[in-house]
Amino acid sequence: MGKWKDFTFSASGREGERCDLRYTGADKDLVIPEAMIAKAGKKATIAISADNGNGLESITMPKNIYDVWLGTLYGAKGLKRITVDPENPYLKDMDGVLYTKDGKRLIKMPCQKTGTYTVPEGVEEIELSAFQYSHLDEVILPESLKEISNYSFQYSELKKVTIPKSLPELEDNVFCDCPKLEEFSFLGDTNIQYGYVDMDPKMEERISGEGFTQPAECYLLACLKRYPNMDKCRRKFIAAAKRGKQEKILEYLLSTLPDTPVEKGTFEIMDMEDGTAAIQSYQGEESVIEIPAEMDGKKITAIGKSAFEKNESMEKIIVPEGVERIEKNAFKGCISLEEAVLPESCTEIGVSAFEDCKILKKLNLPKNLTVLSRKMLKNCKLLDKLELPKGLVKIDNEALYYCESIAELELPESLRYLGKECLYACGCNYGPVLPGEWGYSKKKFAIPASVTQIDDGGNGIFAAYPKAQELFGVFEYKVILQVKRGSVAHRYAAKKKIRFELV
Repeated sequence: MGKWKDFTFSASGREGERCDLRYTGADKDLVIPEAMIAKAGKKATIAISADNGNGLESITMPKNIYDVWLGTLYGAKGLKRITVDPENPYLKDMDGVLYTKDGKRLIKMPCQKTGTYTVPEGVEEIELSAFQYSHLDEVILPESLKEISNYSFQYSELKKVTIPKSLPELEDNVFCDCPKLEEFSFLGDTNIQYGYVDMDPKMEERISGEGFTQPAECYLLACLKRYPNMDKCRRKFIAAAKRGKQEKILEYLLSTLPDTPVEKGTFEIMDMEDGTAAIQSYQGEESVIEIPAEMDGKKITAIGKSAFEKNESMEKIIVPEGVERIEKNAFKGCISLEEAVLPESCTEIGVSAFEDCKILKKLNLPKNLTVLSRKMLKNCKLLDKLELPKGLVKIDNEALYYCESIAELELPESLRYLGKECLYACGCNYGPVLPGEWGYSKKKFAIPASVTQIDDGGNGIFAAYPKAQELFGVFEYKVILQVKRGSVAHRYAAKKKIRFELV
């Protein structure tokens, strides 16, 4: 359609039903020429974009624009007002907000409007991304409303929203990126449409704060009160709320637990060659499980492979004196487990024994334990204290991977081996980046001279942060190592460019 001064204008779509208008000038006030729009025909939708989109403060539209798709200007963070020629038969502005002439569709709210905005009665539809990046505190929605399109309020700063009874359904993406929400409620039976085939793990991630999007707690709580798979997912959601410290969600989930009596669980045992027995499996839903020291006249000396794996009900496990071995995956994925009491008789704990026990807070390691097995406590995110046995000689690969709450950890003088990623993102070398910092802290961490081997495979044994990579071409570590001159740890720190002190 040609090139105008400070504009490019061209047809798009299969039959030219849309025209792309791009403003290439630098003015903060965009005035769209009437003569240019006339080239589009009578009923073309105009998609508006601009090279200085975020710098625009106003848009003035002529009388012959039929409809608008604002394109990249949905993120126009400086926009204060939209003005439409009063003679336009298709569109209008009300207080700087763009509507269709009949007032049934709200097309665009300028981002810079603040305070409370009342959408007029009679509005039936809020357009795609209409309130994206809005600075409003509250939007009052009318009872005439029938549809809110995808992403309408994405990244807005809204603090309060009430969904009217008139709205039959709501896409989950409309409010899931509004982190400042403090109040959110449904007045009716609005059905939430989720964009994932399997929403359950996504909802669990959101509640725990581990998901890609982190919606406000009040929005999540409103969703959970009408969540279709609540009976199936309740235990997972309770554990996620504990991880994410979502107190209101946790209170609701606990208060709505079915009030049914829990029967005592049953154990299956497996005979051992020495005449003792091992716990092979457990069936039950008890929150506190105390394993018997004897069954069928046989002493229990082991917890078998995967014996309690993925138990969702157990909150505390008590292992009796006399148990010498806890085998691979024994308690892996016990999402509700908060405390494990282990006997001093135990000398071996297998691979991944407590992996993904994400809300495990209390665990005593037996004094005679010499190895932290591979992935033994991986992703135990709430474990905040861990006293390592004085005779420990090996921390194997990923043993304490992402134990992010362990702020202090003392390695014993007996230690010989640090495995691949064994302390990666452990709390003693990991945490939030503080304002004004590059991504490192002042934490000091001592590695004894007794350590003779450090496996630097994978991501290394400590978490590194990328900000210094951008500035200086090297990764930055959130730790200052305390090492003895000439030790393996000293050489490791120098090689990896990790800050260190000689002690």
